[in-house]
Amino acid sequence: MKIKHVRVFEVSGGERSGLALYEIHRGGLEPNEVTPYRMRFTEIESDEGVVGLAVGGSAEVVSFGQRLVGQDPSAYERIWHESTNRPNSLDGRSRMLSTLDVAIWDLLGKARGESVCSMLGGPVQTSIRAYAAMLGFLPEPDAAAERSAEVVAQGFSGVKWYLPHNELSGPQGLKHNIDMIRAVREAVGPDIDIMVDCILSASEQNSLSYATRLARQLEEVNVTWLEEPLRPEDLGVYKWLREATSTPIAFGEHLKYRDQFVTALSQGIASVIQPEMHVVGGMTEMRKLVALSASFGVPFVPHANESCRNAIHLSFANQKRACPISEWGVKINHNVQYFFGDFYQPVDGYFSPPVGPGFGYVIDEDKVEKRVEV
Repeated sequence: MKIKHVRVFEVSGGERSGLALYEIHRGGLEPNEVTPYRMRFTEIESDEGVVGLAVGGSAEVVSFGQRLVGQDPSAYERIWHESTNRPNSLDGRSRMLSTLDVAIWDLLGKARGESVCSMLGGPVQTSIRAYAAMLGFLPEPDAAAERSAEVVAQGFSGVKWYLPHNELSGPQGLKHNIDMIRAVREAVGPDIDIMVDCILSASEQNSLSYATRLARQLEEVNVTWLEEPLRPEDLGVYKWLREATSTPIAFGEHLKYRDQFVTALSQGIASVIQPEMHVVGGMTEMRKLVALSASFGVPFVPHANESCRNAIHLSFANQKRACPISEWGVKINHNVQYFFGDFYQPVDGYFSPPVGPGFGYVIDEDKVEKRVEV
């Protein structure tokens, strides 16, 4: 089997509604603005007519993907290394390579008639606990408390909120952040995990001093982790923060290189590692990172908003010690999964093993009103 075509296309159709609507400004949209659903996809087709699918894509992916034409998709390791070794490099290409790699794994699973989880040797776990990531919900204390109580009533035992303010908002912004998480804790009680994410507040603007104050004030709320309160690449600064607070520190969704994760793990910087499959180089590289993380006994919890249906296959192919919990982006998935023929989600707060073939999704053409090649 050889790769014959690589294509990227954008589809649109229907009207976003319900949980697909964001209550905040996001992606150039006003709060609760109704628009058609829109998604980009990358397809890799074999000479046997089997098609692998990945979320995302660009004209650069099409161009980069032409070097894959004629290659055997089962040689994904060779493809990965030829794409990253001299004279090539991962610099500036990580997202392109990631998208293509995900499509290759989907293609292989569909060609073999098995799930990616099965191809990885799984499932190892019978279920995985999910936490509800509340990106797109209104980050106000009362609203966050109410929404958190609702998802806990649905069976979730963990909830993640996104802080709206960084250091530039001054003392009042910090107070708002803490007040919101305190309100969530009061609403859900002492036994629910609360994760706190700083990335939407432009946390690269935060100093070590601010991040330390934030982390120390969150100690009394007993949060499960504080996510990316500093510029992602500043591993040395994260080390100082880790030593200054008992609040666990999580990061990794914006890191591209394996040696960055080696540093974070070997120096005890991160309490939780969160690589993003569409950043680090796809499933081929994620397999190595979960093994690396497990070697240090650090939980591997992939960033999995847009890539939920990809990352969950890897999590199920590893033991609970390595992958104890998985992310469920509530609003994001109601956008990303719209064009799929099914809707994969946790039930009563737990994921069930994903099915195939491949990653288990196909586009429902009945939902597509317009399709444009990129």
